[in-house]
Amino acid sequence: MPGTVLSPELEALLRIRNDCWYFAEQAVFTLDEADKVQPVKRYPVHLEYLKAIVDLMVHERMLALVKHRRMVITWTACMIALWDVMFNEGRRVGLVSKKEEDSDELVLRCKFIYDNIPDGALPIKKPVMTYKYTEFACPEIGSIIKGYASGADQLRQYGHSRIFADEIAFWPQARAAFASMKPTTDGGGQICLFSTRYPGFFQEVIEDRLENEQHTLRELGVAS
Repeated sequence: MPGTVLSPELEALLRIRNDCWYFAEQAVFTLDEADKVQPVKRYPVHLEYLKAIVDLMVHERMLALVKHRRMVITWTACMIALWDVMFNEGRRVGLVSKKEEDSDELVLRCKFIYDNIPDGALPIKKPVMTYKYTEFACPEIGSIIKGYASGADQLRQYGHSRIFADEIAFWPQARAAFASMKPTTDGGGQICLFSTRYPGFFQEVIEDRLENEQHTLRELGVAS
């Protein structure tokens, strides 16, 4: 309502909930295994392209991105997944990779970001989260990050707020897996596909030349 004065606590919650880039600037650290001197590093907000990519990954209904080495796209997806479940009720974010153990590695990246949030970096108290194999959850608000192996039947039984599909170009059943994802996000969920280049399904997605599909890429609403 016009003229309503929010408490400082509510204003802080709304700011962090509505602005993933603010979360990245204030609180996010990643791990660079190639750097033996300083492997734990602040998320590189100085890279100009990342703000635009974060905005696309947060807001686009369906998105396909080609990634290259050192672009930090996988860490960015994990950051967004964590931000979403930490500050929003009833969220289910799927992190999908070729194998189940690979998807758990993505979940562990989310946990790494969470564990390395500096004291006092957030404008509100950091919510309690729990980890078990392929899952990182915020029980107090009923939100969860879940890792899945690729495949046509892995995600069918759940509804998803977001799905991030890592290195989908190298999945053996990429086309079938993509077809099974969309129904799980009907009603407002989001899908983001990202991978290094490789001939096949993902190349057809990026070049907007899917063939023998019930819907064309544009009808599905994929931005690439």
